[in-house]
Amino acid sequence: MAYQKLQAGRAWAVNKSDNTDIPNIGIAGPTGATTTGSTTQLIDSNATFQTSGVSVNMIIVNTTDNTQAVVIGVESDTTLTVSANIFAASGKNYVIYGGHQEGAVLYIGTAGNLKVRTVAGDDVTFQGVNTGTFFPVNVVKVFATGTSADNIIALW
Repeated sequence: MAYQKLQAGRAWAVNKSDNTDIPNIGIAGPTGATTTGSTTQLIDSNATFQTSGVSVNMIIVNTTDNTQAVVIGVESDTTLTVSANIFAASGKNYVIYGGHQEGAVLYIGTAGNLKVRTVAGDDVTFQGVNTGTFFPVNVVKVFATGTSADNIIALW
């Protein structure tokens, strides 16, 4: 008889996002804070984005607002073009991650509906997922739109 065995080695509080996947937290890049606000760019006069190897498709997490965007252009050592307006003000803290992860199972802290993208690329909404549930589907994205469940933890 088969049984499910979950032995996670990593955990990360998921930011629900229609813009980006769950980042690969095992490949952390530069961190910092914006020094100038911009609706289309991350600007940090103290950064070294090009020197640090930041590239297109890396995922930026605004840790001040718990929002995410994708790097769509590396303009200079101090300026990145981003896929979503998450840095409109200065003083927003950020972490840049090395892109997309292979898929995570989830822990649902607060009950509700859960809209995800699976590792195979299927977008599906699971209705009425209970509080305290381990969600044994390999997912790469938890959508903001269509997800009412909260306090979601990704586990690898």
